[in-house]
Amino acid sequence: MPDPKSTLAAILALAGLGVAACDTPPAPIHTIHTDSAGIAIATAVEPLWGPGDGWTVADEPVVEIGTLDGAPEYQFADVVAAVRLGNGDIVVADGGAFELRSYDAMGTFQWRAGRFGEGPGEFESLDFLGTTAGDSLVAYDSSLLRAQVFGPLGELARTLRVEITEGDAAGQAAVADKAVGVVDGLLIARFVDYADFDEMPTGIVRWPLERLGAVDLADGTGWTLMVTPGHEANVRVREGGRWSTGRYVFFRGPESAAAAGRVAAVDTEAWTVRMLSPRDGAATALVRRDVTPPAASASLFDLHLDGLVEIAFPDPDRVPPAAVQEFRQMWSSFPRSPQLPVLRSVHLDAAGNLWLQPYYVAGADPSPYEIHAPDGTWLGSVALPPGLQRAFVQYQAPYLEIGEDYVLGVWTDELDVQYVRMYRINK
Repeated sequence: MPDPKSTLAAILALAGLGVAACDTPPAPIHTIHTDSAGIAIATAVEPLWGPGDGWTVADEPVVEIGTLDGAPEYQFADVVAAVRLGNGDIVVADGGAFELRSYDAMGTFQWRAGRFGEGPGEFESLDFLGTTAGDSLVAYDSSLLRAQVFGPLGELARTLRVEITEGDAAGQAAVADKAVGVVDGLLIARFVDYADFDEMPTGIVRWPLERLGAVDLADGTGWTLMVTPGHEANVRVREGGRWSTGRYVFFRGPESAAAAGRVAAVDTEAWTVRMLSPRDGAATALVRRDVTPPAASASLFDLHLDGLVEIAFPDPDRVPPAAVQEFRQMWSSFPRSPQLPVLRSVHLDAAGNLWLQPYYVAGADPSPYEIHAPDGTWLGSVALPPGLQRAFVQYQAPYLEIGEDYVLGVWTDELDVQYVRMYRINK
C-alpha cells in the first residue's frame, strides 16, 4: 500500500509544478495551420518576427535609371513595368513611348523595341511586361487585346490574342482588361465578363463579373480559373434605358497576383487569400486573418479627399480654385461605403512569399506590406522606400517586381519625374 505521506507530497509537488507553469507565459501562436478537404488553411494570429527582426528594404537604390534633362533613352513618359533578367539586365516598358528599353546591370542603355501602331512589335497600349522561360519578354496591349513575346534582345517571337477559348465563356463577351502576371508559360489576366449585359442590376452592386483567366503563351489557348463579383459601383439606368456606372467611394473588389508558379486572389473586403492552380483554378491553399473592417468615418473621408485633390492637381498653383472646389463637391456627392476595405492589393515575390498591402486612404502614408511565407505563416511587415509608386488603385499603378533579394519599381521625385529604381531587400 502506498505511503499516504509520500502520496500527499507527490500531489503537492505536481500542484506546485502546475502553479509554476501558470506563471510562465505560453509560447505565442503565430499561425494556425489546418486542413479542409485537402486545402491547407493558414490562419494568422500574430507575426513571427519580433522587434528588430525580419527583413528591411535599403533606403538607397542599388540601381537608378532616369533623368530630368539628358539623353532621351533615359527620359521616361509613363513607365508601366520593369523586369530584371537572369544576367542582371533591366527591361523597362514605357507606355508613354510605346516601347521596351533595355539597360545593363549598371543602368546603361542597350536597346529599344516597339513603337505606336498595330503591326508586329508595335503597341496601341503598352500596359504590362513580364518574363517567361529563357528570359523571354511578355508584353500586353489592352487596346489590341494581344500579347507579344520578345526575345531577351528585343526581337519579336510571336503574337497571341488574349481571350477565353475554352469552357463556358468561350466566344462570350469576356474582355481582358489587365494582365496579372506570367507563371509556367501562362499569361494570367483579368477578364471583365459582359455576358449578362442585358440583365444588369442597379444600385450599389458588384457588377460585372470578373474572370481570372490563363492564356497559354505557346498556342494562345485560354481558359477560366475563377469567376468573382466585380468591384462595387453605383449602377444606374437613365431615361431612355441607357445605363451608367458611377463611383462608389471606398469600394471593395477582387485583386490578384501571379509569380513563382503561384496565383493569388483576394477580395478586399476580407483578409483572405485564395491560392489557385494556374492550370485548372483549383484552390490549393487559403491564408486568412480575422480583421474587422474599420468604419469609414467623416474624418477619414476628408483625409481621403485631400489626397485625391493632390493626385488630381499635383501643381495647384496652376489650377483655378473653382476647379478644385468643383472636384471636391463632385467627390462629396458620390455614395460611399460605411466601412473601409481591409486590403488594397496582393503581390507575390520570386520565392512565393505573399506581400499583402493593407488598405489606406488616398491622403495617408502607404502602410507597410504584411509578409506571409509560402506556407501562409505570418512573418511580419516590410516598409518600402518613400516615393516608390503605388497608385491609389492597384490596376493604375506601375507593376512592382519583387525578387528574392530586391524590389524593382518606379520612383517619382518632387517634380513628378519617373525613375526606375532597384532596392536591395536585407534578409
